[in-house]
Amino acid sequence: MKVGIVGDATRTVAWEKHLRPHGIVSEVNLVPSISDLGEVDACLILDNSATNLDTLLESVHAGYSSFLIAKQPTDIQKLEKIHRAAKESGVKIQFSHWPTLAPATQWMMDSIHRPQFIHISRYVNRNTLVDPVNEFRNIWVDELGLCVKWINSGIHHIEAQASWLDSNNPISIHLFLRFDNGSSASIIIYTSSQDNQHQRLASSKAEVLDCNVPNQTIRIGRLNESGHLFFGKQTFDPAQAAEKAALLFLKSIQLNSETAYSSYDAIQLAKQIEKVEQRLGLFS
Repeated sequence: MKVGIVGDATRTVAWEKHLRPHGIVSEVNLVPSISDLGEVDACLILDNSATNLDTLLESVHAGYSSFLIAKQPTDIQKLEKIHRAAKESGVKIQFSHWPTLAPATQWMMDSIHRPQFIHISRYVNRNTLVDPVNEFRNIWVDELGLCVKWINSGIHHIEAQASWLDSNNPISIHLFLRFDNGSSASIIIYTSSQDNQHQRLASSKAEVLDCNVPNQTIRIGRLNESGHLFFGKQTFDPAQAAEKAALLFLKSIQLNSETAYSSYDAIQLAKQIEKVEQRLGLFS
């Protein structure tokens, strides 16, 4: 496959290294804009600007299957326009929703297709936040996106509570979601912690999976023949997340299958973000 990477030189070179190990990639072209792509089978768009969805739509209209690598977009109207255009053009769209694309998460989603319960807690050292307001929102949006994607059911009840010292200093948020299929999810984010901690837990009737997110290690709890809870372990390399995400995208094109985080997934998340922010507005 010929793959084009659109973006600034520094980032495109870094992503070229993630593509090179894959045998299905025969050629990589680094270009500054969609119009420079030429004949390629797929493209990666590295663009965190406010107009990145316009760039993605341009790529779709040009007939390119595209992987947008940026913070999660939330503009419902633009996402729906991209979704329709991709369906009409027969091209694939993938978004860089890293909680879903992470190797450990992919393994967990294969092991438990629809968890009965998900609990996510993330404690963030305040000194690591450069732009607290936007980073705080990005953090809970990312975790919400994983819950919506993984449980894959309508949400009929949302509880949302956030605490702020003032308009520039978010402290915490607690989300509780109840889904139409009976599953539930809880998300707790705290941004004034002394230490960074990040854990995702998912359970079904058969097993419990406990993921230490920074080191991508999963504790796997299952009942043995005697009815005792037995724990195993599965470990993944966090450094391979980008490489694996690119491979997922290229495989979806090869196999003509749904991408790991599609335009449909992005639309569903954007709709739930809107509902959460409406709930948060009730208590502000």
